[in-house]
Amino acid sequence: MAQKKAKLFSLEANLLTSGNVEILWDGVDPDDFEREMNLGMPEYEGSHSVASLIRYLRTIGDEVMDKSRTYV
Repeated sequence: MAQKKAKLFSLEANLLTSGNVEILWDGVDPDDFEREMNLGMPEYEGSHSVASLIRYLRTIGDEVMDKSRTYV
C-alpha cells in the first residue's frame, strides 16, 4: 500500500518550447502548517521543527529565484 504524503515545498526548473527557462517554487505557509498540525494532530511533536524547515526552504527558494536571474 502506498504511503500518503503531503507536499510541503517544491522547486522546479522547466525548459519551455520557446527556449526560455521557467523556474517555479511553491510551499505551504509554515505558520498555517504548524497551526493546523497542532489543531488536527496534537499528538505529533514535530510540527515546530517541520515549520522551521519549511521556513528555511522558502528562504532558499527566494534566493534561487533572485540568483537565477543572472543566468536566465
